[in-house]
Amino acid sequence: MRLGFAAEHPAPYLESMATMKAYQRSGSREIYRNAWLAIEIHQIVHPTGRPGEHALIVTPAASAVLVADGGDLLFARQARFGAQAQILEVVKGGAEPGESALDCARREVREELGVVAAEWEPLGRLYEIPSIMNSPVELFVARGIEHVETEFEPVESIELVRVPEAVAFAAAASGQINDAVTVAALLRYALKTGRLVPAAE
Repeated sequence: MRLGFAAEHPAPYLESMATMKAYQRSGSREIYRNAWLAIEIHQIVHPTGRPGEHALIVTPAASAVLVADGGDLLFARQARFGAQAQILEVVKGGAEPGESALDCARREVREELGVVAAEWEPLGRLYEIPSIMNSPVELFVARGIEHVETEFEPVESIELVRVPEAVAFAAAASGQINDAVTVAALLRYALKTGRLVPAAE
């Protein structure tokens, strides 16, 4: 499998905010908070100079884990309120105060899948919805696993689902796997492991 888009198209979208005209913020107010997030309304001036109002979902930094076991990948399947569906996804969750991204990843995969892993490799950082969410998600792949007891939160009901790698890649490509962080994790894992080869420039 080859990937030619990046070689054929320049990437101005990689320009950082450091080189762009920044948003200006003149004030903010919090309108909602629970144990996992807060919602703020900010009075801003857009980079174009036009004033406006912008909602921001404030969360802790998060980690997400793609678990690889032999030729299979392990996912969590759980009900998601916004999608009104059972979603197959990588394990992900927010860091506790003072917790590193890797420690967060280890804790989340142990709690939600009952998995501990001997090998950890970073797959980089991404933003779920960069227009309205402040914190990035750090991606990891975990290998060399063993199974332990899960530690679900009272509101959680999670099923561990084992999927062959080739089936998972095809499901992401077809839209059967439709969680954005999961699709991104699969893409980066496929590139890192040579399952997907970028086209030569």
